[in-house]
Amino acid sequence: MGFVIFLLLIVVLGAAGYATAIFMTKKQTKVIEELSEKKDKLMAVPIADTFYTLKNLNLTGQTKRTYETWQATWQTITRFRFPEIEAALVSAEQYIQKLNFIKGNQVTQQAENLIEETKAEVDKIYSALQKLLDSEKQNRAELDLLQERYASMRKDLLAHSFSFGEALETLEKRLAYLELDFAKFNTLTNEGDHLEAKEVLGRIENEMKEFESIVEQVPQFLKEIETEYNEQVEDLKQGYARMVEEHYQFSKISIPEEIEKIEKTIEVARAHIAATELEEARQQLDKVAREIDQLYDVMEAEIEAREFVYRNKAQVEKRLNQVLQSNRYVNIEVDRVSQNYILSNNEFVRVQEFAEQLEKEQEAVQYYSKAMENHQVPYSVVKEHYELVLEKLNSIDEDQTDLVNTLSDLRSQEKAIRDGLDVFELDLRNMKRTIEKYHLPGLPKEYLELFFATSNRIEQLWQKMDRVKLDMNEINAANNVIEEDVEKLDIFTEQIVDNAQLTEYMIQHANRYRLSHPEIETAIGRALDLFNHTFKYDESLQIIESALEQVEPGAGNRVRQNYQSEKNNSLFF
Repeated sequence: MGFVIFLLLIVVLGAAGYATAIFMTKKQTKVIEELSEKKDKLMAVPIADTFYTLKNLNLTGQTKRTYETWQATWQTITRFRFPEIEAALVSAEQYIQKLNFIKGNQVTQQAENLIEETKAEVDKIYSALQKLLDSEKQNRAELDLLQERYASMRKDLLAHSFSFGEALETLEKRLAYLELDFAKFNTLTNEGDHLEAKEVLGRIENEMKEFESIVEQVPQFLKEIETEYNEQVEDLKQGYARMVEEHYQFSKISIPEEIEKIEKTIEVARAHIAATELEEARQQLDKVAREIDQLYDVMEAEIEAREFVYRNKAQVEKRLNQVLQSNRYVNIEVDRVSQNYILSNNEFVRVQEFAEQLEKEQEAVQYYSKAMENHQVPYSVVKEHYELVLEKLNSIDEDQTDLVNTLSDLRSQEKAIRDGLDVFELDLRNMKRTIEKYHLPGLPKEYLELFFATSNRIEQLWQKMDRVKLDMNEINAANNVIEEDVEKLDIFTEQIVDNAQLTEYMIQHANRYRLSHPEIETAIGRALDLFNHTFKYDESLQIIESALEQVEPGAGNRVRQNYQSEKNNSLFF
């Protein structure tokens, strides 16, 4: 029974294998047949017939070279590529018959790749050949359109020849060149070089576009010259003539020469227009526009300068006289003040310098006034000078005013210092009374030295103030020293009084501990010794306050607060 089953299994497996082989064979055979059909379609493309047709057209030049290039490519395909495809298909079919499906599938894939590559090349060749066949027809169609445009252009040129001026001759030459290009096209076409003829058509198209643009622009350029630049040049000439009649002067530029240059530039632009060199003509006309604007600016500047000069001439002269009068006053004031004060800032020299500057400005103003009367100077030069003169006069006037104010301030300084000395003497007397009020046993040596030195300085400054001519620099310096010393004395006086009073307050507070704390007794003795004999009130206060803090922490601050409160109340009431 087992053997029968085994035989059945072998039969079933064999049948399945046979069925699979039949299926794969049919499948790959179908693929090969489809590829063979694709190959046949490629071979059926009428490329050979197209080559034959083109050959009979007697091609020449670039067209012939293109034809030969594609012919060589086609021959390569027919001689090598098609046989290679056929061999691959036959080989694939043989592998399938031998049931070598893997190898057959690989070869089939190679054949399919070859067919796709060949199809792309065949399509490219056929498309190129069709273009060669159609080139003559397309060229003729384009030629008809271009010839129509050419006829229209010639007609318009003749109809409006008057608007092109000297450029008409150049434009007619351009039309003649176009006719030569048309003739060349016909020659190339007759010779069968349709691709070269196509390039000629492209050149004709570009030349016609350029011609049409020139025809449109030339009248505009000529109109621009006639209606704009020529009119402006004439306006400049007439304007200059009027200004000469009115005695205007131009020292930095020759208007007639500049106008002549502009006219020459216009002629250069005309020559470029006549040669239809429009970019160069545009550059020249732009230059003309700039130069015309510059001349207008120069002439308008002179007109504006004349208005300014006549409007400000009286003001300049008036202002000059004012500052001259002010200079004389300043000179008198310096001389007057110098009788009572030592002047150390070169006041006399400065006044003399002002006078010399004003004299120069007065001479310049007179010179330009005479030059204008004799028509020897441009108004713009006078205007520039007037502006500088007014600026200079304002500067001198400000400096003179500052100088007078400085001189006037000397008297104010003297009065302030005299008043201040009275206040300083009063302050010293008040300090002395304050010290005496508290019946202190004595005063520190440093305090006494500063007090008497300050008193001496005040006396010395009074002596300086009694001189016939005061040196205010010296006096101000001495006054500043005294002011600082008085301020120091005021602070020093308050410190002495505060320290002495606080020492007494601390001793009074500490007396309650004298019997119970021997160190308090000792501290009080040392503090009183410093207080009564060496007058070192600050050290005396430090000793008693430190000892008091040891037996009663915080006592020192409380005593100070009580003292400050009493001091404030006494000041308030």
